[in-house]
Amino acid sequence: MARKISEQLKHDPSDAQQCFKDMNIKLFCCRYWILDEWECNDLSVPFWRIYHNAVSGSTINYSGQYFELNENIMLIIPPNTAFASRLKHRHNDEDESIKGRKFRADDDIAKLKAMQQVDHLFIHFSLGYPLDLTHTGIIQLQVNETTAALLKNIKASCIADSITSYKEGLRAKMLISHCLLQLPETAWASGNTDYRILKAIKHIEQHFNSRLCNEALAAQANMATNSFARLFKSCTGMPMQQYILRLKVQAACNLLHHTQKSFDEISFECGFSDRHHFSKIFKKVLNMNPSSYKRQLLLN
Repeated sequence: MARKISEQLKHDPSDAQQCFKDMNIKLFCCRYWILDEWECNDLSVPFWRIYHNAVSGSTINYSGQYFELNENIMLIIPPNTAFASRLKHRHNDEDESIKGRKFRADDDIAKLKAMQQVDHLFIHFSLGYPLDLTHTGIIQLQVNETTAALLKNIKASCIADSITSYKEGLRAKMLISHCLLQLPETAWASGNTDYRILKAIKHIEQHFNSRLCNEALAAQANMATNSFARLFKSCTGMPMQQYILRLKVQAACNLLHHTQKSFDEISFECGFSDRHHFSKIFKKVLNMNPSSYKRQLLLN
């Protein structure tokens, strides 16, 4: 009689259980522009960014540390990192301005420097909890052979308007992954969060636009409400309902940046009771109302 192996052995021959950390790279936009002006005093936003300019001439100031963008470096910037950008050499620090347009197939990158312009690739994305709470500051990365090839292809797909395809979206995520692997170890320290909190946060991220109460989330973790609330605050640094409100506001910010939806549409999509409730919570979290925030958005 022929011997047969068990289904369990076919699936995984080891009895050692593995629990992998889940990270979901969610792309918001990937664009390649030509900038005439890039004079901003505070570019803090609630999502990750990668910048690369092949033409030198623009600088970023982060807490007194200056980064000059050029073909040999990329910058990876965690959410809610405040910094200033400059392109003009003579500039009134109180004035802000961004002027630019999409890089087209007939544009000549060699001529930009003489016209005091720069090219600018920017990728906006999120990673979910806990990495969206990372506070490493701006990280400068050297462009290597692998990332140079990815950058070239990504820019070409932006020019050709094919960046939103499956293949090109995957290429953009490959670049993001290469950049993330070069982050300092401190960026990954928050990945050791209690599994019950990670499960709850995954549920919150999927249902933040619904009514979520502490009792229901605690019950899912099979914990008493007060004990779960203490553990949640210990892991995330904030109370559960505050975390949910911040997630709603972050989602609203992403929609303000990357869509043309109205305030009424955004308030409904993000789970606010109405536009007035949306404005009240938005101002409480970001110290400005949605209208003021929208006016500050210069690149969409």
